[in-house]
Amino acid sequence: MSDSDGSNEEYDTFNTEANSGNTNTPFLFDPASIAHVSATAEASAAPSASQRLNRNRFSSNGSRSQATTQLASDVGSTMLQSRIPFLKSVTFFDPKIYYRKELVPVAAEEEENADVDNNDDHPYVDSDNAPANDDEVTVELNNLQHWDIFLQDPPTNPIATKRSLRQKLNQSKLGAVLKLHKSPHLTITDYEGLFEYSSIQTGDELLSINTHTIDPKLFDAQGARTFMDECIEKEGVLNIVTENPMGEDILLHITIIKPRRDMTYHDLGLIVWNWPYLCVHQINEGSIFEHTPIREMDQIMAINDIDCSKMREREFATVVEGLGMELTITLVRRKHRYTGSFK
Repeated sequence: MSDSDGSNEEYDTFNTEANSGNTNTPFLFDPASIAHVSATAEASAAPSASQRLNRNRFSSNGSRSQATTQLASDVGSTMLQSRIPFLKSVTFFDPKIYYRKELVPVAAEEEENADVDNNDDHPYVDSDNAPANDDEVTVELNNLQHWDIFLQDPPTNPIATKRSLRQKLNQSKLGAVLKLHKSPHLTITDYEGLFEYSSIQTGDELLSINTHTIDPKLFDAQGARTFMDECIEKEGVLNIVTENPMGEDILLHITIIKPRRDMTYHDLGLIVWNWPYLCVHQINEGSIFEHTPIREMDQIMAINDIDCSKMREREFATVVEGLGMELTITLVRRKHRYTGSFK
């Protein structure tokens, strides 16, 4: 091809003097060709851990959608860059079991106090039959049943169970530094389904299942996994709490998957107020948030990465009702001045 034939070709030219010292041979870069090569390589590459739902961002549900960003704008807020928390929690439900467990005892008690000729007013008395409002309690039931998690037993080598000096010094509180021989924990090696909506990562240490502390002396990896199945089958709810020793030691991520998409702010049972910042005022008895580690007076920093630092209760309720099934609340919980403990 002659110079005249190629005169209409356009290229981006990069000076390579810093690399080769040769200023007479510019590097020619064709954006269309490079884009084609990159797309081909990406399409042919095997899926990696970074291609999970959370894209390895330490925040839930991957890159927040345009609708979430618009919701933040509607209430006068902005999106925050997520930070790595010290404690993480995820809670989800099997609505078919959870609602029957909650409502059958109430119906049974009412039946004892009155003669009932039929079950029209007590659709939950017979737990073997589908409830009258079955559509409400089985919304997205198939999606809510897809989950799995894989655990690894702690190393048997006692040297490997000790934290490095660097890890100890990264903890800002005296109590954390004093834990020179921290008890080993089961470690998360992989997960899928509903767990991908949380900020849980591989390498996190498992602390508890449905408020039961998981001691590797009592639970091995398989035993803990079996216990999770038992919890969801008997109670209709599963909550696990994990720890990331390298996370910010006053930050918590509380993820909850709503059992019904149409739950309102008041249905959730998490009441907030400004004192003076937005914080948890009350957790209603019997609410789904009772199955999380959230506490009264926890400061609410963000919800699904939407900044809550200047938010009032009304705006918070608007955001909660505008989001989907998954809610991830970033909390700040102050630690004891001397022990470094949350308790």
